[in-house]
Amino acid sequence: MSGRNPTSPVAGRVYLSTVCSMFSYAILVVVLPFRFESLGLSLVDYGLALAIYALGMLVTEGLWGAAAFRLGRPRPLLALGGAVGVVIVAIGLSRSFVELALTLGVYGGLVVFPVPLGRWLALTAGGPGTSGRGTGRYVFFFGIGLALGSALGPALYATLGFFFVAMLSLAAFAASVVLLAFLPWERAGLPPRSAGLFAQMPRVFTRHFAVCATLVSLAYLAFTMPSNFLQYYSVGLFHGTGAESGVVIGALRATQMVAGFLLGSQVDRFGPSRSVPFGFLVLAAGAAGTFFAQTYGEMVLATLVFAVGSGWLFASFLPLALEPVPADQQGATVGIFGSFEDLGLLVGPIVISAVYSARGPEVVFLTVVAVTLVGAGIAAGARWIGLLGPQRLPSAPGSPR
Repeated sequence: MSGRNPTSPVAGRVYLSTVCSMFSYAILVVVLPFRFESLGLSLVDYGLALAIYALGMLVTEGLWGAAAFRLGRPRPLLALGGAVGVVIVAIGLSRSFVELALTLGVYGGLVVFPVPLGRWLALTAGGPGTSGRGTGRYVFFFGIGLALGSALGPALYATLGFFFVAMLSLAAFAASVVLLAFLPWERAGLPPRSAGLFAQMPRVFTRHFAVCATLVSLAYLAFTMPSNFLQYYSVGLFHGTGAESGVVIGALRATQMVAGFLLGSQVDRFGPSRSVPFGFLVLAAGAAGTFFAQTYGEMVLATLVFAVGSGWLFASFLPLALEPVPADQQGATVGIFGSFEDLGLLVGPIVISAVYSARGPEVVFLTVVAVTLVGAGIAAGARWIGLLGPQRLPSAPGSPR
């Protein structure tokens, strides 16, 4: 990887594109609980639809990763962006569970197409030895978009309706694609185009990758608690309002991005394998704090603690997964790794909605505590026996390092 200035035109446009795309995603997804309620659909319907959305991402993100270095030019990026725009319009017009589930599944499969490419560009922007900082910056701008969309979505939904929110999501996504499509690609330093996904898979699925994939699935499963269900328990258990839930989710995203930005350099300093167990413990503390909270303010404080842990982990996971991976294989690895993030996002809504409906939110909080403690134990144990930590696997013959 050649060193590049993280404030270069390439990195700057990637960050701005990320803000727009995450705003587009957040402003649409944050109002889905209210949309489901207005259509008379149940909490289980909502959880199932989110799982179908995550399944779409899981199935395709590895493919987008394998194709990442082939997408680095205007024509394919603009064509795929147009397809996503059509799907967003369809979501805005959907009025039944079947319509919402199908359109959200297609949306999940398509909307992630620029993510592996953007993550790789951000991760490598500063050159070798700065992957934690690059990922932390990416989390920061990722979080700006999520925070803005999460905070504005419920208020706009209440005043202007779901279709208007969907059209605003469409406009923001279009802006993100245009920004990415017209990068100065000659400065991006993309590796040579690699073989297809299935040719690369045997080199991706190492023991190191298996541990990283397990950890990221557990973390994203846990993160669905505040990101997808706070709209329910902040109103039903802590007696807030829908608009207030949007503000809290916005604060969750903002805290997450600041934590990722500030802790990214510490990830580089101490190593991602040392950072991950502590990030899981902070998640556990946030979930436990939510369980013990008696007031709305205490719930908000616990949510922000949870956000610090997630920001720390999100700045650590990708550098950890890519530590032993040669440059030519990193696009596929980023994409397949993202599929395991999606696996957590798929399982999380199913598990949490089922537990929530059967046992109530308090048991959900304890379930997430258990999941995050398991993650901390796996991360610490894997590092202790040498499955995680600095290492380098051999490149394929003739591939760049």
